[in-house]
Amino acid sequence: MIAARIKLTQGEVETAAEHLERVRPLVEQAQFPEWTSQYERFRLDLWLAQDGLRAAVNWSDEMLRGPAFEGRPESVVAQLAIARVLIVKGDASSLAKAQALIERLLQTTEEEGQMRVTIEALALKALVDWRRGERVSALISLEHALRLAEPEGYVRLFADLGLPLGRLLQELRSRKVMPDYTDRLLAAFGHEAVMAPAGAALPEPLTECEMEVLRLLAAGLTNREIAERLVISPETVKKHTANIYGKLAAGNRSQAVARAREWDLLD
Repeated sequence: MIAARIKLTQGEVETAAEHLERVRPLVEQAQFPEWTSQYERFRLDLWLAQDGLRAAVNWSDEMLRGPAFEGRPESVVAQLAIARVLIVKGDASSLAKAQALIERLLQTTEEEGQMRVTIEALALKALVDWRRGERVSALISLEHALRLAEPEGYVRLFADLGLPLGRLLQELRSRKVMPDYTDRLLAAFGHEAVMAPAGAALPEPLTECEMEVLRLLAAGLTNREIAERLVISPETVKKHTANIYGKLAAGNRSQAVARAREWDLLD
């Protein structure tokens, strides 16, 4: 699991997937709930890195439909994972579900002193608030998370939440909030943490067709499904997708959707 995490952090997605496949039978044989949750959480991170939003959404929907699991200690990791999927999904209903889930988690973890979970839940809360337009609340939540995290030196906890959190860290840095720590965290994001100018337009706007494709990408549809929906060929979808990536300076679907939300291109 550690080797898989290191490879994913280094951008070696295929190697990370190979390591995770070696973990699967061990987890199935051991039947340790806490390791099952850790495995599922990393599998979700891998899906998002592989543009597998549909698989991530299907998994989270199945978990939400299943028997209540909030009371089990090992479920905390799964609940954080579900919240992240709902945030990436990004529609109003999903954000409302994520907010309710995070608020329940915070109430429990703060009472029980689960510091790491509290920090991640606060970071996720900041993302939800920002997506819902509650900018002040988002920055307050993120600053709270940073003040808890700095003494312990957490870095990957924030970096692994992806580009949208990098944008929020940039916003805190511009306000000179904990500048040394935010600089250290932003360094973990590399060049991707460059913030779009507030209120600015894209250097090269998306065409109407590209916007249609972008909205369907954000909804988790595959290229073939997008082609069927728009009555165009899969090759045309690939061309539009390549153009979208170029204009948004994105390397994959997840990045493109995240950047589109930062530029307020998606509802």
